[in-house]
Amino acid sequence: MPIQVQMKHRTSTALFLTITLILIVAFSGTVHAQTTITQYRIQLNSDGSAAWTITQVSDLNGSVDTWAGFEGKVTSLVNAVANQTNRQMSADNSTFQMSTVISSSNSKNTAYSFTWLNFSVTKHGQLVAGDAFSVNGFFDRLYGDGELQINYPANYTVETVTPTPDQQVPATQTLEWLGTQFFVTENPQIVLKSQGIVGSDSVQLFPFVLVSVAAVAVVAAVVATWLFFVNRHQKIKAPPVMPTLTLPETEEEKVLRVIRSSGGGIYQSAVTEQCRFSKAKTSQLLSALEREGKVRRIKKGRDKIVNIVEQTKARKNAG
Repeated sequence: MPIQVQMKHRTSTALFLTITLILIVAFSGTVHAQTTITQYRIQLNSDGSAAWTITQVSDLNGSVDTWAGFEGKVTSLVNAVANQTNRQMSADNSTFQMSTVISSSNSKNTAYSFTWLNFSVTKHGQLVAGDAFSVNGFFDRLYGDGELQINYPANYTVETVTPTPDQQVPATQTLEWLGTQFFVTENPQIVLKSQGIVGSDSVQLFPFVLVSVAAVAVVAAVVATWLFFVNRHQKIKAPPVMPTLTLPETEEEKVLRVIRSSGGGIYQSAVTEQCRFSKAKTSQLLSALEREGKVRRIKKGRDKIVNIVEQTKARKNAG
């Protein structure tokens, strides 16, 4: 299908959906706007890995995935892609992060992030991504349709990209698609070329590179010879390196770290999930921190919102 026809089809579909939503709200008076907006941001790295950040914006009553649910979705998807592509890959467990922030506009922002190892293929100065999306229902296995933004390393340029992005910004190495449903149905593939390989120009650069390497080798040889003779006449003892002692994190420090990582405001149930404590233990720790004046809890339905006191004061002073 020609690119212009595809773009007209996308525009017509988006316009139809927008008009339909406006008519429903106008005549029913009881239908609310979409409660959850999802955005996928993928940072491609030159080593083939990809840093994922999934952001969901919902109202205060919108549901938030659990840590186990988030981790399970990612692990299941990565395994399915590995079987489909017959390539070894995995999600780096040490990079999983999840945070929820209550904004001043009465909305709830939830961010899920992780690093996908061996997401892209590196070969001959190229970075190729796209085969992972061939798994059926790729984004439905995560959090459904949403805006897609893919960033690539600064030392790479786009050689080919399919489907055509709705927006491409070379200055920020950014490719954007308004919806993932159009992206995955058009056999996506992104081919990036390293700027270090410039085709025939590399032949012209070869003498310069050769001279530079030779000069570095000569300097290294001179320095090594000088150090050899110096060490023969004088032994230099390096000062002893004192080991750095890292104290284990206390349970209260762990709770404060989770609250700060969420922006300073988080539901008590989310603290329980992320710290993997029991409800009773979480309540005891928060009560102790509240007595110490480090946190403040506000009743919210059956749950409580926990805020860092110093960050609450900072926001008031800024206001």
